[in-house]
Amino acid sequence: MSLFNLAVLISGSGSNLQAVIDAIENGSIKKAKVSLVISNRDDVYGLKRAAKHNIENMVIDKNDPEKLLKTLISRNINGIVLAGYLSILPPEIINAYTGRIINIHPALLPDFGGMGYYGINVHKAVLEAGVKTTGATAHIVDNGVDTGAILVQGEVPVLDNDTPQMLQKRVLKTEHKVLVQAVRALVKGKTAELLSEPLILTSKRVLVIGGGGREHAIGMKLAQNPDTELFFAPGNGGTAGIGDNIDINVHEIDKLADFAADRNIHLTVIGSELPLTLGISDTFRERGLAVFGPRKLGAQLEGSKTFAKQFMQKYNIPTANYDTVTDLGEGLKALEKHSYPVVIKADGLAAGKGVIICANKDEAELTLKDMLETGSFGEAGSKVVIEEFLKGREVSLLCFTDGVSIKQMETASDYKRALDGDKGLNTGGMGSISPSPYYIEDSADDIVRKTLYGIIAEGFDYRGVIYIGLIMTPDGPKVLEYNVRFGDPETQVLLLRLDSDLLEIMDAVADKRLSRCKPVWKKEKAVCVVMASKGYPGEFETGFEIIIPDDVNSTVFHAGTTIKDRMPVTSGGRVLTVTALGESYDTARTTVYKDIDKITFSGKTYRKDIADYRYRID
Repeated sequence: MSLFNLAVLISGSGSNLQAVIDAIENGSIKKAKVSLVISNRDDVYGLKRAAKHNIENMVIDKNDPEKLLKTLISRNINGIVLAGYLSILPPEIINAYTGRIINIHPALLPDFGGMGYYGINVHKAVLEAGVKTTGATAHIVDNGVDTGAILVQGEVPVLDNDTPQMLQKRVLKTEHKVLVQAVRALVKGKTAELLSEPLILTSKRVLVIGGGGREHAIGMKLAQNPDTELFFAPGNGGTAGIGDNIDINVHEIDKLADFAADRNIHLTVIGSELPLTLGISDTFRERGLAVFGPRKLGAQLEGSKTFAKQFMQKYNIPTANYDTVTDLGEGLKALEKHSYPVVIKADGLAAGKGVIICANKDEAELTLKDMLETGSFGEAGSKVVIEEFLKGREVSLLCFTDGVSIKQMETASDYKRALDGDKGLNTGGMGSISPSPYYIEDSADDIVRKTLYGIIAEGFDYRGVIYIGLIMTPDGPKVLEYNVRFGDPETQVLLLRLDSDLLEIMDAVADKRLSRCKPVWKKEKAVCVVMASKGYPGEFETGFEIIIPDDVNSTVFHAGTTIKDRMPVTSGGRVLTVTALGESYDTARTTVYKDIDKITFSGKTYRKDIADYRYRID
């Protein structure tokens, strides 16, 4: 069967053209091809897009309808798509292709249509009118201006702080979805069905709370579901490219709940630990808002090291011996029971930096004084856990749980120290690999079962991710810590390997029907390396422009970035996470490090031994 030949007419960058090309390549639009791209201007990027995909492209003056018609007929064009074509088609073209020309318009027709309503002008008019909802419309082109029969529409909320440019950017994403649906109907010969009952696209609005590389990775995975519309609070420079960043901080729980309620958010995903320990999930559920994340009581598994240790003891979960102290004298006395090295942990949240391994008594006493008297970790260090040092390889085992059932993810291992050879200060994580080469299959199943049993017995109403930090000792795996959310940077490698719809899994967790889900994982290995600011985890400078070339093959997740003058700039310690898949660790690692060489910003620093074969085996 011959393919349906499409001609796409453009006047600009061609992002809608790209949406059609992508839909054909991924099979969303079948039995069709873009055979020809025509512009009325010779200086537009859309022509370069066409050339990159080996599509014939040309410039034809808008005042030469005869040449345009002859070109279309000579290429056996079956249908025409106007994708940002800022010119009115002459009657000759419309009559020759009656019912086979589709236009995409950046508003909900019939409102904000007609002469003068194009480009940014539409969005200015929408904001001036004070409407709460706008969107995009795909319609048949007739001899009027934006008067043809409507095929597909998609709605977009107008936000309180929207500018015309911000609204335009968000509507453009919906244009892509709407246009693909309309082109699919055109190719299938089913536009008549839509003429009698236009298709109204509905999206599932998802709010992701947090602003790091983890949240960007979660967002990118959620965005693979075409029905999602994403919001991030507060987000970063990367999340701004896949959704809308909302200027609300993670601890402003009432504001976040108000936003979710006002914008009819389908699901809120809590990325960072702080709002969970503050009880954000309790607030959301009390207001009838769906949320992915445990309630405050269960979040204490991460919020307090002592709470977690008591939980492990109560449910016979193997872990290191420990003491909890609240003053220096008590701490010095407790040290007498421990051999060296010894581990000293701030009891509360310390951004992954509150764990100190002390080689001898002098270091241990200095660390206790620093935490308990100097207050180096603030309130988080007002209580301290002194813990037996366990020797072995660390493994991150993350699980989805709805508080009734539990599903293990693939394993990962991260690199916490700042410098090569696992030296330097502890960080939030400088890289990770998945699967972990150190994990013995099924060895932690009993720990997982006991953890779920404890969650149920304690009545945590735990719906989210439980991160089990394991150490593989000669006596078998033991638990070092619990986290109550996705790890960072483990999330980046895990979600790159996830071959299932993340939104479907998260919905199942929130609705307590996880037992019906069977997450599927890619067999490839994944490696990620964190690119950080010089000086991290100590003092560092920010505000440096980031250049990420187009020929980068890795997936680049943003962390400490923001947008300034339409360019990403550094805004934090961990700036980017460069992540890739490969048939082996070495293949993925090679891809990552080649791309790191291409990415530039002032003061960039990174470990050079992530996934290094020698380091992993030693």
